[in-house]
Amino acid sequence: MPYDPSPYLAPSKCALILFECQEGVIGPETRLKGLREDVLKRDMIGNLAGLLETARETGVTVVYCNMAFRPDGLGAPNTPRSDNMPAGPPGPATASPVVEPLAPRPEEVVLDRIHGMSTFYGTPIDPVLRDRGVETIIPTGVSLNIGIIATTVEALGRGYRIAIARDCCAGDPSSYADDVYRNTLNNLAYLSSADEIAKIWRSH
Repeated sequence: MPYDPSPYLAPSKCALILFECQEGVIGPETRLKGLREDVLKRDMIGNLAGLLETARETGVTVVYCNMAFRPDGLGAPNTPRSDNMPAGPPGPATASPVVEPLAPRPEEVVLDRIHGMSTFYGTPIDPVLRDRGVETIIPTGVSLNIGIIATTVEALGRGYRIAIARDCCAGDPSSYADDVYRNTLNNLAYLSSADEIAKIWRSH
């Protein structure tokens, strides 16, 4: 029986986190083709655009967490993928832009990270959320394989509640993403949909 997240979704107490919703990660030119396939299958960008609009209308805190690794790999996480990427020239970290339907507004919080696999590692997001009085976070974006799980676990460790719109996240392959919801995130987060969370926000 699904649990009801509505008692914990007062807009003033919520933050919508958009994780790596960038052109270089989920756009047409990404090397992560399987991930983009699931983004398209779930209409993740369209669903998230609608949820983002409601978040802005109801006063939910909006935070972007972008991957911004240095071209020479300095500070990148020591994963097999990173270890086998050819190093570029030394230079500052750069983040590819957020996909246009989800582009941030000037007043919203945009955090670029050069290390780690979650929203919380190596960023000031925790004090940002506490300054806003946030108690529940809604992590969205990619991927369910790593970033969404890592963000959920680290947020729980810091005392936040988690609500997840199943149609606002994606993974690779799609069948694995479904397994993550069924076997992992259902034990950690309130699972819902973009429409249901938006409806609750508007009702407060």
